[in-house]
Amino acid sequence: MRTFRSSVVALIALVGALVPAVPAAADEGFGPPGVYRPYYYPSIWQGLYGGVHLGYGWSGDAQGAVGGGQVGYNWQSQQFVYGIEADISLADISVSETLVGPGVLLNANGSIDWLATIRGRYGVLVQPRLLIYATAGLGIVGAEVHGSANVIGFPQWSARQSDTSAGFVYGIGVEHQLSERMSARVEYLGFGHVDSVGDFGIIRAGLNFKFGQ
Repeated sequence: MRTFRSSVVALIALVGALVPAVPAAADEGFGPPGVYRPYYYPSIWQGLYGGVHLGYGWSGDAQGAVGGGQVGYNWQSQQFVYGIEADISLADISVSETLVGPGVLLNANGSIDWLATIRGRYGVLVQPRLLIYATAGLGIVGAEVHGSANVIGFPQWSARQSDTSAGFVYGIGVEHQLSERMSARVEYLGFGHVDSVGDFGIIRAGLNFKFGQ
């Protein structure tokens, strides 16, 4: 758990280190020293895109892999990029406990099986091809709990319950344009209240592919 929180802190530190470069890049632009030329931001980010992602998630003592796909649309106004994105992930964020007693064996398993979000994104270009952004919106989580009991002399007892819940999701990320049609990103998403950062979240890397012109 400490490793995951350290990763979140490292990503926040990276974004924080890039932020001071934004006004400097916007002011200096290209050109000889002492000659003002506004920085040019080609509209390479605007448009429809889709992609895939893979990462790691945790919730309390549960942890495991996540992977899925996303689709979204960006608008660009000079160095500002904003848009909307939806994604869905299969997950294996799970934990299990076993209790053994005289003549008794108890098992309990909990897992988050899938995640989906729909979010707004707003970012600033540090360079024409390097974007830092914040994101927030609605998160939906599918989870399951299973328990069983084995007692000598009695039939096995078991129970299973599934649950789907919705709530606030937020995050930050860094995305880099590799070409006119492909970009790579790293982002953190937290689920729940902002004052509980690190309790339930995912860190994932992704590739996006832009459609059309």
